[in-house]
Amino acid sequence: MQLLRLQSLIQESGKLFIFLFSIFLFSLIPLCITSAGLQPPSPKAITGFFRDLLTPQTLTYINSISGVERPLFPLIFEAFRSSFTIFSLSLLLSLCIALLLACVQQFLPPRFSRLMETIASFLQTIPDLVYIVSAQLLVVAAYQLTQIRFLRFTGAGEAEAFGLPILVLSIVPTLFLYHTLVNLMEIEWQKPYIELAKGKGLSRFAVLQKHLLRNVLVRLSYHLKFIIATLLGNLFIVEVLFNNFGITTFLLSYTQPAIFFISALLLFLPIYALLKIIEIGLFLLLGEGAEL
Repeated sequence: MQLLRLQSLIQESGKLFIFLFSIFLFSLIPLCITSAGLQPPSPKAITGFFRDLLTPQTLTYINSISGVERPLFPLIFEAFRSSFTIFSLSLLLSLCIALLLACVQQFLPPRFSRLMETIASFLQTIPDLVYIVSAQLLVVAAYQLTQIRFLRFTGAGEAEAFGLPILVLSIVPTLFLYHTLVNLMEIEWQKPYIELAKGKGLSRFAVLQKHLLRNVLVRLSYHLKFIIATLLGNLFIVEVLFNNFGITTFLLSYTQPAIFFISALLLFLPIYALLKIIEIGLFLLLGEGAEL
């Protein structure tokens, strides 16, 4: 048992090292781009990179709009808070809505069930950008008609837009999760243990609650990487179009290797930790692990 734990610890440490080393290599890319083309970074440039990482309190950046030079800390923590709030709430909202819709569909007549799947399939064909722009236009139109600002449709200074970005960012993951959950549930309903549970007199709702959902959620966890990758990709677009001051601002606008490295750590390390927490939680609560 101890040997297995040691092997698992070494394996996870190796994954973490590869993860951090990959971010490190990506951070060195700007140092390889010179007027003469792509070249290996000079020892002086690499030394300066490590010196900046060891003294992060001295790092500064120049605002691309105002041209004002500002210290990186603590502003980068504000940017991280904005991005991670939108990201985490969008993920949670997507999971809750998709799970609710998939469960409700299990009790609908076949005709309505097929209609829901058809609508969801159609909505999945619409590009993410269309949802973002359409949502902004709808909020503006509603404000012009009612003179009531239901949601902030763009960030300005310290006033960040949160509600609308969260809603828009959750649309595509919700559709994917809903479609995936429905397919997984259809597969589970055909398995022998479901027939055994029905034979014991359990209602369809009881079978869904006590048996089917447990197995479906474990299998759904294998899709988390794809869902999170989709959310992160759309987060870049959302923060640009909503003019939010998020962590993606530092990843896209500032090419200093140390700033990119710190920004990438702030963005991706909590997500990596979240995946590992879910992996451990599934093993402890359900007795079944998921390699995330």
